Amino acid sequence: MSCPFPEKEGRPPGCEDGEESEGCSGVQCVIGIDPDVSGGLAVLKGDTAQVFDSPHLKVLVGKTLRKRLDPRSIVHLLQSFGAPRGTTAYIEQSMPFPQDGKQGWWSGGYTYGLWIGILVASGFSVVPVSSRSWKDHFELFGSREAAIALFPSLESQLRRKKDHGRAEALLIAAYGKGLGGKK
Repeated sequence: MSCPFPEKEGRPPGCEDGEESEGCSGVQCVIGIDPDVSGGLAVLKGDTAQVFDSPHLKVLVGKTLRKRLDPRSIVHLLQSFGAPRGTTAYIEQSMPFPQDGKQGWWSGGYTYGLWIGILVASGFSVVPVSSRSWKDHFELFGSREAAIALFPSLESQLRRKKDHGRAEALLIAAYGKGLGGKK
Protein backbone atom coordinates (compact mmCIF):
# COMPACT_ATOMS: atom_id res chain seq x y z
CA MET A 1 0.00 0.00 0.00
CA SER A 2 1.42 3.32 -0.86
CA CYS A 3 0.51 6.92 -0.65
CA PRO A 4 -1.77 8.13 -3.43
CA PHE A 5 0.56 10.92 -4.53
CA PRO A 6 3.09 10.53 -7.36
CA GLU A 7 6.73 11.45 -6.94
CA LYS A 8 8.22 14.18 -9.10
CA GLU A 9 11.61 13.48 -10.67
CA GLY A 10 12.56 10.95 -8.00
CA ARG A 11 11.94 13.39 -5.14
CA PRO A 12 9.16 13.04 -2.59
CA PRO A 13 6.09 15.21 -3.23
CA GLY A 14 6.29 18.60 -1.58
CA CYS A 15 9.98 19.11 -2.45
CA GLU A 16 10.23 21.78 -5.10
CA ASP A 17 13.26 22.11 -7.37
CA GLY A 18 16.21 23.47 -5.43
CA GLU A 19 14.22 23.55 -2.21
CA GLU A 20 15.47 21.52 0.73
CA SER A 21 13.24 20.94 3.72
CA GLU A 22 13.97 18.87 6.79
CA GLY A 23 12.15 15.88 5.30
CA CYS A 24 13.89 16.21 1.90
CA SER A 25 17.46 16.64 3.14
CA GLY A 26 18.42 13.03 2.46
CA VAL A 27 17.91 11.83 6.05
CA GLN A 28 16.04 8.54 5.92
CA CYS A 29 12.92 8.58 8.05
CA VAL A 30 11.27 5.26 8.95
CA ILE A 31 8.18 4.72 11.06
CA GLY A 32 7.30 1.53 12.95
CA ILE A 33 3.87 0.82 14.38
CA ASP A 34 2.47 -1.75 16.78
CA PRO A 35 -1.21 -1.12 15.95
CA ASP A 36 -2.80 -2.43 19.15
CA VAL A 37 -4.63 -0.01 21.42
CA SER A 38 -1.80 -0.56 23.91
CA GLY A 39 0.77 -0.41 21.09
CA GLY A 40 3.14 2.30 20.06
CA LEU A 41 4.70 4.32 17.28
CA ALA A 42 8.43 4.78 16.68
CA VAL A 43 10.24 7.19 14.38
CA LEU A 44 13.82 6.59 13.26
CA LYS A 45 15.23 9.70 11.60
CA GLY A 46 18.92 9.54 10.82
CA ASP A 47 20.68 8.57 14.05
CA THR A 48 17.81 9.62 16.32
CA ALA A 49 14.90 7.55 17.58
CA GLN A 50 11.64 8.64 19.17
CA VAL A 51 8.91 6.45 20.60
CA PHE A 52 5.31 7.18 21.59
CA ASP A 53 2.31 5.31 22.98
CA SER A 54 -0.60 4.90 20.57
CA PRO A 55 -2.96 7.80 21.27
CA HIS A 56 -6.19 6.49 22.73
CA LEU A 57 -9.28 7.54 24.62
CA LYS A 58 -11.94 5.80 26.67
CA VAL A 59 -15.25 5.12 24.89
CA LEU A 60 -18.46 3.72 26.32
CA VAL A 61 -19.32 0.49 24.45
CA GLY A 62 -22.62 -0.82 25.75
CA LYS A 63 -22.16 -0.57 29.51
CA THR A 64 -18.38 -0.98 29.42
CA LEU A 65 -15.70 1.71 29.15
CA ARG A 66 -13.14 0.55 26.54
CA LYS A 67 -9.89 1.96 25.17
CA ARG A 68 -10.06 2.97 21.50
CA LEU A 69 -7.51 4.68 19.26
CA ASP A 70 -7.94 8.44 18.95
CA PRO A 71 -7.75 9.19 15.18
CA ARG A 72 -7.41 12.97 15.60
CA SER A 73 -4.46 12.59 17.97
CA ILE A 74 -2.83 10.06 15.64
CA VAL A 75 -3.04 12.51 12.72
CA HIS A 76 -1.57 15.32 14.85
CA LEU A 77 1.24 13.05 16.06
CA LEU A 78 2.13 11.96 12.50
CA GLN A 79 2.10 15.58 11.27
CA SER A 80 4.43 16.64 14.09
CA PHE A 81 7.26 14.51 12.64
CA GLY A 82 7.60 16.60 9.49
CA ALA A 83 8.17 13.44 7.43
CA PRO A 84 7.78 13.93 3.68
CA ARG A 85 5.02 12.24 1.70
CA GLY A 86 6.03 8.76 0.68
CA THR A 87 7.90 8.07 3.92
CA THR A 88 7.68 4.36 4.67
CA ALA A 89 5.69 3.17 7.67
CA TYR A 90 6.08 -0.47 8.71
CA ILE A 91 3.06 -1.82 10.55
CA GLU A 92 2.63 -5.16 12.25
CA GLN A 93 -0.14 -7.19 10.64
CA SER A 94 -3.07 -7.92 12.89
CA MET A 95 -3.30 -11.65 13.56
CA PRO A 96 -6.08 -12.62 15.98
CA PHE A 97 -5.80 -15.76 18.08
CA PRO A 98 -8.81 -18.07 18.51
CA GLN A 99 -8.78 -17.51 22.30
CA ASP A 100 -9.07 -13.71 21.85
CA GLY A 101 -12.85 -13.83 21.43
CA LYS A 102 -15.10 -11.68 19.26
CA GLN A 103 -14.22 -8.38 20.94
CA GLY A 104 -10.49 -9.03 20.57
CA TRP A 105 -10.86 -9.98 16.91
CA TRP A 106 -12.93 -6.88 16.20
CA SER A 107 -10.57 -4.58 18.10
CA GLY A 108 -7.46 -5.96 16.37
CA GLY A 109 -8.94 -5.56 12.89
CA TYR A 110 -10.34 -2.12 13.69
CA THR A 111 -7.07 -0.70 15.02
CA TYR A 112 -5.05 -2.19 12.15
CA GLY A 113 -7.44 -0.79 9.54
CA LEU A 114 -7.62 2.59 11.24
CA TRP A 115 -3.82 2.95 11.28
CA ILE A 116 -3.55 1.97 7.60
CA GLY A 117 -6.30 4.39 6.60
CA ILE A 118 -4.73 7.29 8.47
CA LEU A 119 -1.23 6.53 7.18
CA VAL A 120 -2.25 6.24 3.52
CA ALA A 121 -4.49 9.32 3.70
CA SER A 122 -1.58 11.23 5.28
CA GLY A 123 0.70 10.33 2.38
CA PHE A 124 2.79 7.53 3.89
CA SER A 125 3.74 4.33 2.08
CA VAL A 126 2.58 1.43 4.22
CA VAL A 127 4.37 -1.92 4.44
CA PRO A 128 2.57 -4.60 6.47
CA VAL A 129 4.99 -6.87 8.35
CA SER A 130 4.05 -10.17 9.94
CA SER A 131 5.00 -10.45 13.58
CA ARG A 132 6.83 -13.69 12.84
CA SER A 133 9.15 -12.06 10.28
CA TRP A 134 10.37 -9.17 12.47
CA LYS A 135 10.52 -11.30 15.63
CA ASP A 136 12.55 -13.99 13.83
CA HIS A 137 14.87 -11.26 12.50
CA PHE A 138 15.73 -10.24 16.07
CA GLU A 139 15.57 -13.81 17.44
CA LEU A 140 13.17 -12.29 19.92
CA PHE A 141 12.43 -13.51 23.41
CA GLY A 142 11.81 -10.16 25.09
CA SER A 143 10.91 -7.08 23.07
CA ARG A 144 11.83 -4.53 25.75
CA GLU A 145 15.28 -6.04 26.28
CA ALA A 146 15.98 -6.18 22.53
CA ALA A 147 14.80 -2.58 22.03
CA ILE A 148 16.96 -1.34 24.92
CA ALA A 149 19.98 -3.15 23.45
CA LEU A 150 19.44 -1.43 20.07
CA PHE A 151 18.38 1.96 21.49
CA PRO A 152 20.07 2.41 24.90
CA SER A 153 19.25 6.13 24.97
CA LEU A 154 15.53 5.24 25.21
CA GLU A 155 15.92 2.86 28.18
CA SER A 156 13.99 5.17 30.51
CA GLN A 157 10.99 5.00 28.16
CA LEU A 158 11.07 1.19 27.95
CA ARG A 159 11.49 0.16 31.61
CA ARG A 160 7.93 -0.76 32.52
CA LYS A 161 6.19 -3.97 31.53
CA LYS A 162 3.45 -1.94 29.86
CA ASP A 163 6.05 -0.34 27.52
CA HIS A 164 6.12 -3.47 25.34
CA GLY A 165 4.09 -1.66 22.64
CA ARG A 166 6.74 1.07 22.43
CA ALA A 167 9.49 -1.55 22.28
CA GLU A 168 7.75 -3.48 19.53
CA ALA A 169 7.21 -0.29 17.49
CA LEU A 170 10.94 0.47 17.77
CA LEU A 171 11.88 -3.04 16.68
CA ILE A 172 9.43 -2.95 13.74
CA ALA A 173 10.98 0.35 12.57
CA ALA A 174 14.50 -1.08 13.04
CA TYR A 175 13.47 -4.15 11.04
CA GLY A 176 12.21 -1.89 8.25
CA LYS A 177 15.40 0.12 8.30
CA GLY A 178 17.55 -3.05 8.32
CA LEU A 179 19.13 -2.53 11.75
CA GLY A 180 20.34 -5.27 14.08
CA GLY A 181 19.09 -8.81 14.06
CA LYS A 182 20.41 -11.80 12.11
CA LYS A 183 23.37 -11.25 9.84
